[in-house]
Amino acid sequence: MEGQGRARRVHNAWGEGDRLRQEILDAATRILEETGRENALSLRGVAREVGIAAPSIYLHFKHKTELVWTVLADAYRALAAEMAEAGEAAAGRGSDPWERMCATVTAYRRFAVDKPRRYRLMFSLEYESEDRTVSDHPLVTVHHAWTNAVEMYLTAVAPERRAEAEVLGIHLWTAMHGRLVLWRTLPNPHVGSETILIELERSILGRLLPGAEHRPQ
Repeated sequence: MEGQGRARRVHNAWGEGDRLRQEILDAATRILEETGRENALSLRGVAREVGIAAPSIYLHFKHKTELVWTVLADAYRALAAEMAEAGEAAAGRGSDPWERMCATVTAYRRFAVDKPRRYRLMFSLEYESEDRTVSDHPLVTVHHAWTNAVEMYLTAVAPERRAEAEVLGIHLWTAMHGRLVLWRTLPNPHVGSETILIELERSILGRLLPGAEHRPQ
């Protein structure tokens, strides 16, 4: 019943600590997705969700900030993996560089559309930053996915512009993310149509990628 804590979980057998770690991450992810705020997350609340004593969490995470960063890092890795897999699958079907790039971008959009709470968590959560440099931030996993996708496209279409892969990747990512945010925010049903989103996605690619000017949008 609501208001009652979860039943005490059955202890993991020896060597099953990884399973408990994942259960902790899953519980923290659910709480963060539902609230969108780090201050709504407490180790005591996570422990209650999993059915363990709060001190057990410290066997896997030093503090709450590390737990939050790990939740985000896992989400970023999942998004980057879906983008890479979509591009590789398109290449395996014999798709040309444009179609491969479109498949990668579609994977990004589908992640955001199909997992709206997780996507919002990944890019709008206010949380305490650990003492890390920008290059250490887990978000760079997605940055690299965009850069790699654009670099493969440029290698095939405009090899003389390969040095621009990172900048073009950031431009594409920024445009896609901004469009997704507007799509979620604006109430106009035509703006909210995913068909419109796809059309604008193709327009963005056509305007930013060399050699794509005459491709169908």
